Amino acid sequence: MKNLIYTGVIAVCIVVALVVFLKTRGGGAGSIESLDDTQMTWVKCLKCGASYEMSLKQYYNEVKAKSAANPSPIPVTLPLTCQKCNQDAVVKAFKCEKCGEVSKLNSVPADFEDRCPKCKHSAIEASRKARLQQQQQ
Repeated sequence: MKNLIYTGVIAVCIVVALVVFLKTRGGGAGSIESLDDTQMTWVKCLKCGASYEMSLKQYYNEVKAKSAANPSPIPVTLPLTCQKCNQDAVVKAFKCEKCGEVSKLNSVPADFEDRCPKCKHSAIEASRKARLQQQQQ
């Protein structure tokens, strides 16, 4: 009788796990296909220094294609191919809202990912400070 109860509990757990897996796997609200084609992101080539905007959807599709071609079991975002120099050296970047410099994300180590190496401005830090000041009022 005990074994029958254990078997029933295990079967229910497996069914629940299967339902959760099927409901949360790709194709949902968080998939690449759900991104709007007008959403843009900055990228920068580390070889030739070119920086340009590309569709966020295109960026993630290219990252996905590069990852699929990578035989390494370690999940790493590989650099994309540059539109200007055709070398694999393009990484995600940001444009500083203060000075306009385009830099790769995490240019300043152990700091906000959008810290500008030129003028030291960070939009994330500025928004957090503004939110904190608003909460203190």
